[in-house]
Formats: sequence, structure tokens, C-alpha cells
Amino acid sequence: MNALRESRKPSVAGEMPRRDFLKLSVAASGGLLIGFYLPGMQPEAHAATFAPNAFVRIGTDDSVTVIVNHSEMGQGVFTALPMILADELDADWTKVRFEPAPVDPVYNHPVFKMQMTGGSTSTWSSFDQFRQAGAAARAMLITAAAQRWNVDPASCRTENGMVIHSASNRRLSYGQLAESAARLTPPQQVTLKDPKDFKLIGQPLKRLDTPEKTNGKGIFGIDVKMPGMLTAVVARSPVFGGKLKSVNADKAKAVKGVRKVVEVPSGLAVIADGFWAAKHGRDALQIEWDEGPMADFNTKSQREQYAELAKQPGLSARKEGDASGAIGSAAKKIEAVYEVPYLSHAMMEPLNCHAAGRWFWSPRESCVGLRQRSCACSQSCWRAGQGDLDSRGRHARRLLPANVLSLAYRRGGCGWKSAGLVASRRRPIYCGGHCL
Repeated sequence: MNALRESRKPSVAGEMPRRDFLKLSVAASGGLLIGFYLPGMQPEAHAATFAPNAFVRIGTDDSVTVIVNHSEMGQGVFTALPMILADELDADWTKVRFEPAPVDPVYNHPVFKMQMTGGSTSTWSSFDQFRQAGAAARAMLITAAAQRWNVDPASCRTENGMVIHSASNRRLSYGQLAESAARLTPPQQVTLKDPKDFKLIGQPLKRLDTPEKTNGKGIFGIDVKMPGMLTAVVARSPVFGGKLKSVNADKAKAVKGVRKVVEVPSGLAVIADGFWAAKHGRDALQIEWDEGPMADFNTKSQREQYAELAKQPGLSARKEGDASGAIGSAAKKIEAVYEVPYLSHAMMEPLNCHAAGRWFWSPRESCVGLRQRSCACSQSCWRAGQGDLDSRGRHARRLLPANVLSLAYRRGGCGWKSAGLVASRRRPIYCGGHCL
């Protein structure tokens, strides 16, 4: 688990293209990296064949690392998707680990066609995708073992991280076969298991991410620290849709530790040496807001509006029998009105991001908003969210490249982390705490 944690730490080392990084990683570990063959994409030689769109990595130490293309927000996807792949692979579950996927089009959501997490879709949408990846890896390992033993691959089977020759009971571990399997061409068609043969899917297994979430090693978006990092908090209109009318920031700037007060689309950001100074600076702002058309909206008027709407005939999604007629002719009618308060659909972790000229961390659901918002970050991206859209579109010049990326855990999402959040400076800036 320490290795996983280290892999998510930001680094200021020199640039290395993602594909070269993956090549080097495979070469250094002597492992097998499996991905998907895409029509129209010619496989490159050996290790690079698996690098552009990898979902599983098998090391010579028998470790099986599943690269997960959905964000972990407490829903268990860092365990569910590895279970699916590992079941098709016939892997030893005690040696299975996970890594969050970097930004790359191959990790796009199979349905939504962008790299994101939401709508309770991760497991069912990626079920066949991860089964295919596991089955492809298993087929290659069987072929590698059969070639070493000079036997028919059909005479071999897999079980708990081993390839076994049924007739002689000879066996080789996946780690022992990783290097030779890496030299094979991935199969374009694979045979999936019969569901009755599932060993992991449907079983109450312990979550892979629980240990580092309980021992303090897990890195959440709000936990990220960088040398010389500043902190920003945002003053927002008390009314939804309100806009800044005027501000006197003299008292805020006089707070010790406050560096700057900057107008942003959502209000005013106070940038300081730490959170406490930024908060006190924000509290010292003298702001006049234009509250707009929602200025007079309140709980009482909302309840009255909803009560009137409830009296109107609704849309019919499904109709069976004559409910209206039955109620109208009933000898006894029971009528009741139920009200529930209007609650915030909020997550445990406040919205936050970390950004610098080279790095960007944001425990959010989607990078979609980055396509429409300018960003001065120009070299590398570190973020943690429900989605990470690739940077290959008409706004690519304004997007964060995906050659270096790390995803932190996020304490819930509830859709709030689906919009893009952009901040950038020459030195790291943390925006959080009171950004809501």
C-alpha cells in the first residue's frame, strides 16, 4: 500500500511523456501490461503495445495491479472493478491491488464517452470492459506457459494466479510468465467465463482501499500539501445567482498573512499563507452584492410554490387500471400531506483543489468544465475527481495535459464535484474549506 500512496504524491521532477513512463515502468518491473486492442490503432512493439490503454499490470513478483478508470468516493469502485477483472483473470485475490487511471481517452466511460464517474454507472458500464481485459491477460499467460512446456494451450487451465498443465500438473505462476507473455500479441477475441464459474464476483470481499483509509496513509484531495503552498477561500453571494456589486478589500489586505484579493466568477478569492489568515481576510471584506432575481426567494415562498404545483395534474409515466375512478368512488378516503426539508446534496469533504503552474489537484467528479474555462496551467495535471476528461478537443490549448496525473481519494461526490474548477499561479495554491 505504501507504493500506491507514493504513486499519488505530486513530483516536480522533469517531464516524462506518459507513454515513455509506462514503457519504463514495465521494463523496470519485468512485468506484463495488458490493455485493449482498438480497431484502427496499430499495436506498437512489445511493451508499448500495452501502454496506451492499459487496465491490468502483472509483475514478476506475482502482483496484479488493476488500473481503475472511475473515481473512488466511498462507493467501493476501487474494489468492485478489480474483482471483476481478477475473476476473469483467475488471479490470487491476496495479490491484487489497484491504481487510479490517468487521464487518457481509453479510460473514457463506456457509455458517456468521457472520463467521468457518476449516476451509479461505474460497475455495470465497465463490467464487460474489465472482464475482457482480465480474459485477454489470462489467454496470453496460458499461451506463454504452453509455449514453454511445448503443449497445446487447450490442455492448460488457470487457478488462483497459476497456469496449470492438467495432464502433468506442472504449474507456473503469473509472475513467472509475465516477461514471456509480454512478448505476445494480445488476442482480438477472448472467451469469457460462464457466470456459474465466478469465484470473486458476488462475494463479500474486504475492500482494497480500507487499510490506507484507516491508517492515515490514504491521500484525499484536501490532504495534499506542497512546498510554499498558499491557501485561498472564496466569498460568495449569499443568494444563488448573485453577483459582486462593489467591494472594499482594505481591511482584508491588512490581515497578517493575506497576499492578495482576486475577483473570480463566483465572487472574491482571498489568497493567504494559510487557511486561518485567508478566512479572517475573507471575513474582513466589505462587500455589496447584487442579489438578482432570487433576492426575495425564501423557504416559505418555496413551500407555497410547491403546494400550488402539487395541486396541478402531473405527467403520467405509467397507467394501469383506473386509479382516479377507484378513489372517486371509494366509501372512505384517507388524505395526508408530507413535507421534507430542502437539504443540501453535499458530500463529507468540502470542495477543494490544489493548483500551480505545473500541478493541479481537484477532488472532483468531472473535468468537463475545463473545456469551457481557461487555465494557465500548462505542463502537468494532478487531480482527484469523479471524472477526468482527456485534453484532446477544440479547447486543448487551454486544457491541462494528461502526461502526469494523480488521483486522490475523495470523501463523497453527490454530483457536486462534477464541474470543472480552475485555479493557477506560479506557486501552489490550495482552495478549500470555505469554497462552498
